[in-house]
Amino acid sequence: MTVRPEPTQGELQAMAYVDGELAGEERAGFEARLADDEQLARHVAHYRALDVLSRQMAPPEPADHEWTRLESEALHGLGTRLGWGLVGLGGVALAAYGVVGLARAESISSVPKLGLLSLLGGLGLLLALTIHARVRLLPFDPYRKVKR
Repeated sequence: MTVRPEPTQGELQAMAYVDGELAGEERAGFEARLADDEQLARHVAHYRALDVLSRQMAPPEPADHEWTRLESEALHGLGTRLGWGLVGLGGVALAAYGVVGLARAESISSVPKLGLLSLLGGLGLLLALTIHARVRLLPFDPYRKVKR
């Protein structure tokens, strides 16, 4: 049996912060440190996840049993993956078709073409940035281990 060392001052403050026990200047000082200290942010994320998990300890409801049963069916998992794959492939194909069609269209002047291409490029960039942010913030998400 391994003995876990006593929590550090930072861990104790992170626990108090998650529990809403810090107030005023102490809270403001902690939040200032939190903005610059990734390890401290990881502690806060860990304690928030523990808080969410502890609230999840209630007995499952009947709908939860059905969700578990449904998720364990191979057809459901395969269908979900196939469906999302087709949606992604279709979206990429339609976007490529639209860009090529727009670039080749002779009846549209260059200003609207440039505007539409800028719009599509901007939307693509925002989507890529959103996905990047989601992946980067995933370790801090207290709900990622929560089951329905």
